[in-house]
Amino acid sequence: MAGKKVVRYRRKPKAAAIIFGIVLVYIVCFIVIYVSKAKVQTYEVEVGSLMNNASFTAVALRQEEVYNSSYSGDINYYQREGTRVMTGDTVYTVDETGRVSDILAQYTSGDGNALSDENLTVIKNTLTNYKTEYADSGFSAVYDLKSDLNATVLQSINENIMANLDSIVASTGSQDLFKTAKSDKPGIVVYSVDGYEGVTEETIGSVDFKKKSYDKQSLKSEKLITASDPAYKLITSENWTLMFPVTQSDIDKYSLSSKDTLSIKFTKDNITGTFPFKIVNDGKNSYGEITLSKYMIRYATERFLEIEIIVSGKSGIKVPVSAVTENEFYKIPKEYLITNGEKGDYGFLVEQSDSDGKLNQVFKAVDIYKSNDEAVYIKKTELAAGTGIIRMDSSDRFVVGPVEKLRGVYCVNTGYTVFKLVEVIDGNNEYYILKQSLSHGVSIYDRIILDADKYSENEMIY
Repeated sequence: MAGKKVVRYRRKPKAAAIIFGIVLVYIVCFIVIYVSKAKVQTYEVEVGSLMNNASFTAVALRQEEVYNSSYSGDINYYQREGTRVMTGDTVYTVDETGRVSDILAQYTSGDGNALSDENLTVIKNTLTNYKTEYADSGFSAVYDLKSDLNATVLQSINENIMANLDSIVASTGSQDLFKTAKSDKPGIVVYSVDGYEGVTEETIGSVDFKKKSYDKQSLKSEKLITASDPAYKLITSENWTLMFPVTQSDIDKYSLSSKDTLSIKFTKDNITGTFPFKIVNDGKNSYGEITLSKYMIRYATERFLEIEIIVSGKSGIKVPVSAVTENEFYKIPKEYLITNGEKGDYGFLVEQSDSDGKLNQVFKAVDIYKSNDEAVYIKKTELAAGTGIIRMDSSDRFVVGPVEKLRGVYCVNTGYTVFKLVEVIDGNNEYYILKQSLSHGVSIYDRIILDADKYSENEMIY
């Protein structure tokens, strides 16, 4: 026994171990592919519409009167720009002698010349508005702020001086400390001129819309004034007009010629409203004319206003532009399409060779993706290129081959990309609005691929 040779037999691997190994390799490969594959971005289809707002630069026309100074000297304004004054209110004063500053110094100390609660409230609101609306690009507003604050302080000082005018005159012997300019009618005070004060709806021309050549002269930044120079401007009516140039394309696109009212948004502060509207023509150019009876004081100091025409777009299925792609379909003349009398299926009479090589005509049912008066469209997987199709009751023959690209999206409800047709009825740079209830089309709540151009049909994404 000791001399016997022991032969060991290698064990055959068990079938269970082999299967386990295969499954393990598959799982590992699947995990690697899943981890390395870019995450698919999808979008849930919803119903919506687009606001196809059109932006225009409009010129504001108002009833404006420029008032020139009758005096020369140091000028001080007593009303904040953009505020309403009544007849007889002091707008500004002119110190012709230069003595006023010295005299006022004697009467601007003590509690008697302290700012009133009303003046303090005005200053607080002015500072708050400035802080809210400040932008680095509009640094010139700092000078407007300074002028507004000066006007508030001067108004308070003026009230005190007027209340003690008799005692000031008696102590100084000065009968005319300064010249006072009062408003001769009610209106909105503006301290700038730009040459547009006389422009009307009838006289406006294309040159008036050129912002680059626009020259606005600020009056409240001047410390000295000369007799006959502009001192301030008064807007005397709440009614005003916005004029903006339009092309025939604009008129057609937004149906402007048929509108007698127009909904607009002021871009500056998103104020919206609907106002009377009409198209006017000067013989060379067309203009939109919007008539307003409110918001005048809000924009009293501005000549050019950015507006948007609010246009409600068509409603339908709303999808991102990036989700729409194109696929090729066979295009076949519609006269070749027939129906199966038994089942009512649509299809074609196609040529098919039998075992003897003889050509026979066989009905082939197909899924029609799209049709119009001239042609039908089928997937390229339905028939092979080069297949002959026979027209019913005729010897006419058509060879499958011509293709046409149709627009659609990739639906991924099942984990695979399925191409569904779309028909765009409206759109902008970000979204399309699609026709609803389209055969082989996308439906509400479908999940679709966002970056459709990166995928193809029947591609597994999950």
